[in-house]
Amino acid sequence: MKRLALLLPLLLACAIAAACPVCRPKVEAGIYNADYAPHLLLVLLPVAVVLGLGLALFYWDKFSTRFTRSHATPLP
Repeated sequence: MKRLALLLPLLLACAIAAACPVCRPKVEAGIYNADYAPHLLLVLLPVAVVLGLGLALFYWDKFSTRFTRSHATPLP
């Protein structure tokens, strides 16, 4: 409860700063410009890479058994 009492003023201060009517249009203009789509893709690229690596590690045993031979042919 004590931590919540200490954290609550910080959260309220962040909300007040985000609603600043003077700064908000300037910040939005800097974010939503012509380079928005490339920047968004660059921000989301690490998420996609980590997700791909996680899925590859999770399904590694299924992929490895699919691409290996189930029975070995004897050599003459």
